[in-house]
Amino acid sequence: MDLPTGTVTFLFTDVEGSTALLRRLKDGYAEVLAQHEQLLRDAAEAVGGHEFGTQGDAVFFVFRNPRDAVLAAVAGQQALEAAEWPEGGRIRVRMGMHTGEAAIAAGRYMGLAVNRAARICGIARGGQILVSPTTHALVEEAEHEFHGISFRDLGAQSLKDFDRPVPIYQVEALEAVTEPGPSGVRIVIVDDQALVRAGFRMILEAEEDIEVVGEAADGREAVAEVQRLRPDIVLMDVRMPEVDGIEATRRLLGSDEVSAKVVMLTTFDMDEYVYEALRAGASGFLLKDVPPEQLVSAILVVAQGEALLSPSVTRRVIEEFTKRPPQREGPPPEIAGELILGENTVKTHVARVLSKLGLRDRVQAVVLAYETGLVAPA
Repeated sequence: MDLPTGTVTFLFTDVEGSTALLRRLKDGYAEVLAQHEQLLRDAAEAVGGHEFGTQGDAVFFVFRNPRDAVLAAVAGQQALEAAEWPEGGRIRVRMGMHTGEAAIAAGRYMGLAVNRAARICGIARGGQILVSPTTHALVEEAEHEFHGISFRDLGAQSLKDFDRPVPIYQVEALEAVTEPGPSGVRIVIVDDQALVRAGFRMILEAEEDIEVVGEAADGREAVAEVQRLRPDIVLMDVRMPEVDGIEATRRLLGSDEVSAKVVMLTTFDMDEYVYEALRAGASGFLLKDVPPEQLVSAILVVAQGEALLSPSVTRRVIEEFTKRPPQREGPPPEIAGELILGENTVKTHVARVLSKLGLRDRVQAVVLAYETGLVAPA
């Protein structure tokens, strides 16, 4: 697993009163500790966080942005509070986080950002989530909506090994905190060029209804990240080293465990892989130079279950099909009006047809119809 570097947010957790808990539970302590670790791990992974170590009863996580770290911390505390524990075995966890620059050396995170997160965690009490002024400022500046989360200024606090007191903020959850509702679209960006991924991330994260939960630099990494993060949409580059976007799409959509829709990205509208991408199950095909507002619109359309191709790609597909001679004569397909059926009834029948044919959407149905000669271009 490749851990994120650069500007990241560290979340340190530690069990309060672990020695007394061990004395009370004795042999049962290991099971309680494992349960607590799994609850925290699930909360972090749900928003794309990475666990990067444990030490005794402490667990450490890293996130690409402070918003995800805050969400994971709150969700983790709520999961711990709601969990069933043996008598005298309730876990109380203190948490601290800080956002800063970090590098990896010898497989470990190094730098002041790591130390500061650990020191903030060290002054917390069980059940508390404390954040540095940097993390607080970044969250406030981005104007993220947390649905029930607020911050309380605790004033300057003394941290071990720091020369002067540091302003600390406490995260307070007023109600159950969840990820964005049905309108929120979770996305993984796949491209072998870091600058391209960064550009798409910047465009998409500016939208309230869209969240970038992960990135991948090639098809093999994309498969692993999508299976782990469970996004709604995958923006998939076509040309990548080793495993390209077409093969990655086949592997993803060939799995019953993956429900994400794939939108393919390409540099050229003459891309020879358009047809193979559609056959692999891609729900959309866009050029990388698509205007930002069209990119956002396309993602929302695909997220609602529709299929979409950029105009130039659509033209190429139509031109390709019109070169093929018709293979079967027959009347045009009937429509809801002729069958005297409601639109919802027709949609239900379409969904059943797609299911029986093993197709993901109407784009694949059109491809199959041309391949079998069921329809022919005019």
